[in-house]
Amino acid sequence: MKITADRKLMLVLSTALILFTVSGAMMGRVVAVEGTYSYLKLFNEALYLIVHNYVQPVQLDVIMEGAYRGMLESLDPANEYLSPAKYDRAYRGESAGPADVGLTLSKRRGYIVVVSAAQGSPAADAGMQTGDVLVVIDGRSTRQMGVWEASQALRGRPGSKTTLNLSPIDSVGRKTVTLVRKVLARPAPSGALEGPDTGVARVGALQEGDARRLDQTIAALRKKGASRLLLDLRGCASDALAEAIGAASLFIGDGTIVTVTDRFESDLAYRADGRRNAWDRPVAVLVDEGTAGACEILAAALRDDLGVPILGQRTWGEGAVRKLLPLSHGDGVVLATGRYLSPSGKEWHGQGIQPDLSIDGKLTDPDDPQQRKAIEYLRGLSLPANRKAA
Repeated sequence: MKITADRKLMLVLSTALILFTVSGAMMGRVVAVEGTYSYLKLFNEALYLIVHNYVQPVQLDVIMEGAYRGMLESLDPANEYLSPAKYDRAYRGESAGPADVGLTLSKRRGYIVVVSAAQGSPAADAGMQTGDVLVVIDGRSTRQMGVWEASQALRGRPGSKTTLNLSPIDSVGRKTVTLVRKVLARPAPSGALEGPDTGVARVGALQEGDARRLDQTIAALRKKGASRLLLDLRGCASDALAEAIGAASLFIGDGTIVTVTDRFESDLAYRADGRRNAWDRPVAVLVDEGTAGACEILAAALRDDLGVPILGQRTWGEGAVRKLLPLSHGDGVVLATGRYLSPSGKEWHGQGIQPDLSIDGKLTDPDDPQQRKAIEYLRGLSLPANRKAA
């Protein structure tokens, strides 16, 4: 049976109703049924005028996706509408391929932006960095992409290529780079002794098993004679909540690590897991603009619970809890349904965590002067440990 344009309008309006209701709820107000339908009536009128009067024939699916995307992104730029095919892949956890270019992405001001470029990845080797704006991916504008879709667009077969047009954070104008995808081994926590007594534990990405690996790294540094520890979280962007809790528990014997709050104020607190302390001596945390998500949870917990100083630059500011939710026609949304709070009750979503001591520099700078300055600060801390006064 042929579906007319007007019948198709009615079909898509039911999806719009769900999205209007969800978006109204996320704005923190209960939308009455009558109010919802008055908005939908206006929406229906506008849609009818567009379909029947626009200078060129319109594709209903295209303009409806734009409407859904606009509603969601007006609440949070990283909210995302997924068509049925995309939702099915996201729900199943299917990837576009095993190879990647090493970028963690977000969305700001309408475009996909780089949160972090993994060290040793094709993107990092090409000079890409935090804050770069991806304008076009393989001929497609990222204005019409969400974070999930853009991330999938960057994946593929090993050896395949992707061409990016970007606006670099540190220069005027745009440039085009072509990257060759490869299977990436995300860096595990590593340690180095700087001088006779200062250990540096580098965490480039929090992923499954990294809390245990960090424990082993710290133990090895202690065995080498380290009595001070710099926890280097620069460029550490992750959504691994369990690993953040496990890593924080290496330092925090007892206490809240992070709280999840939602619009119903049904707070859920995650506490230290009670394991032995891997480190009870002076420690400082080094962060930068690429520190995001679970790595921000770790930094905030150490500062609030133990008084650990945070050094470096303001972090990215990814403190939203996101869920993949289905809609009635097989499509779905990625929606921010909660926020993370530090142990002292502070949010950092969209604004980042301000360091106690600002230190300029980049992880990629020769000789890493940013880390050297952080080590100098750490050496000025008194023994035996960073602890809040009782």
